[in-house]
Amino acid sequence: MSPLWIYTIIVAAGYLIGSISFARLVFAKLKPGETPDFIRTPTTDGQAELISHAVGATNVMIAFGPRWGMLVSILDALKGFLPTLALLAAFPEDSYHLAAAVAVLIGHLWPVWHRFSGGGGNSSIMGMLLAISPLGLVITHAGGMLIGRFAPIFAFIGGIVLTIPWFAFRDGVYSPEVAFAIAISILYVLAEIPEMVQLRDLKRDGHVLDYRHVLSMMKKSAASGESGKSFGDRK
Repeated sequence: MSPLWIYTIIVAAGYLIGSISFARLVFAKLKPGETPDFIRTPTTDGQAELISHAVGATNVMIAFGPRWGMLVSILDALKGFLPTLALLAAFPEDSYHLAAAVAVLIGHLWPVWHRFSGGGGNSSIMGMLLAISPLGLVITHAGGMLIGRFAPIFAFIGGIVLTIPWFAFRDGVYSPEVAFAIAISILYVLAEIPEMVQLRDLKRDGHVLDYRHVLSMMKKSAASGESGKSFGDRK
């Protein structure tokens, strides 16, 4: 079989694996027939809100408690980790594992099973980075946390973008790993564009987001071990 066919099969399989939404499966089990709750971040004046249409571990944690949220996060991470690690172990001299990782992320962000409306990609990216470079995962996300101290909204995306210089240092500027890091950074940003547009419009109208509202819901859920207040009930 030619390498082109191998890449085609790997990308198709990776995309279908990534398209599995464990968050929606949990919602289907615990709230059958109901649409998953979106995360809505109100403004400090209560006059507007930013709606995140991603459905992932955070939604599950707030809706059903930290145990379910952690389960979804782990499963999403395994989606990225297992195919990447398996192909890296089987074909260490090729880039099949990188193609699979990118395909998994595309499937997670735009799943064919759910009208191309997926999750945020955080856990899946961490899983694939763990398979490719565990040290890189620690260093880049530590850098992202540092960025988050000054600009919380850019914490995770900062960690992703930092994989570009990390892989350039580790493998060379023109390595497949750098191409992989650029690809996942672009895909993550593309998936965030709807929220970025909302944020731009809110700031243009003079609104300030109250991130403490969502954080308080997460803390309440984590402290009680039960779900936070229903998104649909918030004013």
